[in-house]
This record gives sequence, structure tokens and C-alpha cells, in this order.
Amino acid sequence: MADTVAEHLQVKKGESIAIVGATAEQRALLLPLPEGSTEASVADADAVFAFSPDLDQLHRDLADLLPQLVNTRVVWLGYLKGGKGPLNRDIIARAVLEHGWRAIGNRPLNDEWSAVRVRPLKNDEDPLALRP
Repeated sequence: MADTVAEHLQVKKGESIAIVGATAEQRALLLPLPEGSTEASVADADAVFAFSPDLDQLHRDLADLLPQLVNTRVVWLGYLKGGKGPLNRDIIARAVLEHGWRAIGNRPLNDEWSAVRVRPLKNDEDPLALRP
């Protein structure tokens, strides 16, 4: 059973993580880190958590981040639940498809926040067939 939110999001003990674009409130959602885990740069992290305030910024963040994350084990994109913000699971899923990635999971961080797990599209995956 997961002891921390980060472990619930499949970060293993001792792995490095990068938290990108997070406010103090968003950063606090992921703390404490699993035992032995440390923060690292995006390029060196085993897991990356990114928060974008709106769709325009999400696309800018995806264009900047995703090329660096092809070999990252776990990538999550956070958003406010229940229509309380401009992003949701389906909007994020459509956005990542435009960048050659796909949404593969969704997990709550707390009562207000959730995160979408994403990964690169495989060669045989058709982005049009995956569109939510």
C-alpha cells in the first residue's frame, strides 16, 4: 500500500522526481517524497509532475517538456477536479495527443486535485483512434 501521494502515483522509494510549474499548494500535494527520494532536474528525474494553469500554457509546457521525457518512467500532469479550473482529464488527453503522447491513467491527489499519467505514443498507435 502507498504511504505517500507520490508513491500512490507510482514513484518508488529512492527514485528522483521533478516538480514543474507548481505553486506552493501544488508542490505540497506531492510531499513528503517517498523514503530516499530526492528532487532532480527534469532531464535526470525518474518521475516528473507538471502543473499548467490553462490550456495555452499546457501546450507550451508540453512542447518544452515532452521531448525531454521520452525515457522518463512516470509522467503526470496535474489539474483541478470537478470543473474548478480550465483543464480536465479529457482536455489534457487531447492536448498530449497533439504532441505524440497519450493519457493512460488518472489518479486523485486529494479532494481538489487529480493528475493524468501520460506516455509517448507507440509506433502502432493511431492518435485519431485514441482521441477522447
